[in-house]
Amino acid sequence: MNIKHLLITLTIFICTSVQSSSRYPDLTNNYDSVWRANIDHLRKDFTLIDDDPFSMYLKDSNKLYNTSTEKAIDFVDINKPTPDGFVKASDHLDTAVINKFAPKSDLDVTIYILKNRLEKIKDKGSLLCEYKMKLADDYGDQYYYNLKGLKDPYIKFMISKGYETDAFIDNSNMLGITKLRNGYNSGSIRVLIKGRVLSLSVFDCQKDKGKAQIINDLTEWAELLIKANK
Repeated sequence: MNIKHLLITLTIFICTSVQSSSRYPDLTNNYDSVWRANIDHLRKDFTLIDDDPFSMYLKDSNKLYNTSTEKAIDFVDINKPTPDGFVKASDHLDTAVINKFAPKSDLDVTIYILKNRLEKIKDKGSLLCEYKMKLADDYGDQYYYNLKGLKDPYIKFMISKGYETDAFIDNSNMLGITKLRNGYNSGSIRVLIKGRVLSLSVFDCQKDKGKAQIINDLTEWAELLIKANK
């Protein structure tokens, strides 16, 4: 290739890059997060756990595909306020009862149950088919700049499994999705806290809460979590 052809090639490349950055800034500014989100999607293993069939778990949280030199906040250092109307299950129930719903292999999982159901849950000794929320550290130490790029792969997967899905919030630090199958409503929300992605999920087993209540509970919790960690 002679000098003239080389200069022409470089000029076309530079012009194309500038045009792409100006017309589609998200492709440039968010490329790193989208790339890591797509890689992370390949690592996910959707597992049926007790009465919470919509929980998402990672196959191997030790395999990180993160090229960022920044370090996400440690999970233990995140303030985790209890959502209004709920109590932390581990403060009131035996470990054996909780482990039936959240196996010991799920190390960083916190279960919240309705405060007005606490005594009934104690009496029956089970969390089966209770309206409860689960806080999980599904994404581990991987650093995220924002949540863009997580929505489409997740929704595509759920649709392939027969779920009706709807995103009720999708911005840089919150991604909320509701799901419906066989008349059962469920939902989850991802929240970005200082580079770390936390997820909260809820399942309406009794079919008495509905989509609106799920959206309200998840949104209030996410906002509370963000506020507590400013």
